[in-house]
Amino acid sequence: MLGRYVLREVLLPYLVGVLLFVALLTFDLLSSLSGVLLSRGAGVEEIALLVLYRLPWTLSLALPLGLVFAILVGLSRLIRHSELKAAYAAGVPPWAFLRPLLLLSLAVALVNLYNLAEVRPRALEAYDQALGRLLYGEGGPSGVLRRQVYALEGLGVYYAEEVRPEIGQNRLFGLRVVDEEGRVFSAQEGVWDREGWQFLGHVLEEGGPKPFQGTLPFPAFFRPKESLGSRDPYDSSTLGELRERAQVEAGARFALHRRLADALGGFFLGFVAAALGLSLREAAWAFLGVVLLIFGYYVLWTFAAQLAQYDVSPLWAYLPNALYGLLALCLAWRLR
Repeated sequence: MLGRYVLREVLLPYLVGVLLFVALLTFDLLSSLSGVLLSRGAGVEEIALLVLYRLPWTLSLALPLGLVFAILVGLSRLIRHSELKAAYAAGVPPWAFLRPLLLLSLAVALVNLYNLAEVRPRALEAYDQALGRLLYGEGGPSGVLRRQVYALEGLGVYYAEEVRPEIGQNRLFGLRVVDEEGRVFSAQEGVWDREGWQFLGHVLEEGGPKPFQGTLPFPAFFRPKESLGSRDPYDSSTLGELRERAQVEAGARFALHRRLADALGGFFLGFVAAALGLSLREAAWAFLGVVLLIFGYYVLWTFAAQLAQYDVSPLWAYLPNALYGLLALCLAWRLR
């Protein structure tokens, strides 16, 4: 009964918080695209489609951030009316309030995990196609990768100046391959499908360059593509595709762990917000807590991304969650 009471205090602010963050992020999207939309004469239907396709990306941020807002705002009302103080005086342990909030945080993290794994990548791919049609017309470039390097254990190093994803296969341009025997292959263009890299070109061996026509064994278990409307080149890859890309692309390894860490972030943000809210004595501090927790997580999240540029361990993606988890445990320990 106590758990349901606490959740009732939190769920309405949570809905308000999610809607608030969705509105802010949508407004930011429209303002950043305003020049393109006006110059291309985009209609209401085209704009609505862009906003709809972008919604899962917006929700991936709004779901965990709205949770921090909701928990601290909901608990601040209990503090303001001295309900927490009365409950503690009656012998109700803080864990009785913390447990339902942890369950809510876990539920939010699981929902966001599915969103990040499947819904958001597919919606962003549709967003890229809609934005590509708006910018370039039908059949315009979308998801094209440039200067791609793939290092495969036991197969060598594969490089392409340009990779154009197509249905059922990928077109390669300016390709170079160095296999495990040291042979160097080159061609102007080729095809990448389930069989591997197929092309007509040359191979440089000990005796000199020779004509080559055939297939090198690098099958496409994923669609190599880059998001047109995102700064993250892996945003439009599902979690399964990202796992396959991580086996051959160094940058994808960090992106894979970042995707999982972002989903877990909802739980750790909710945990630390709940532990902080239950330890406050003045309701006014709750609003400052919202700002500090969100800002602090963003700083750590950005710092982890900067470390990824220096090819450090992809496990640094979990840095914000690790530090917030330690903070939450310390705050929960004080509630004993």
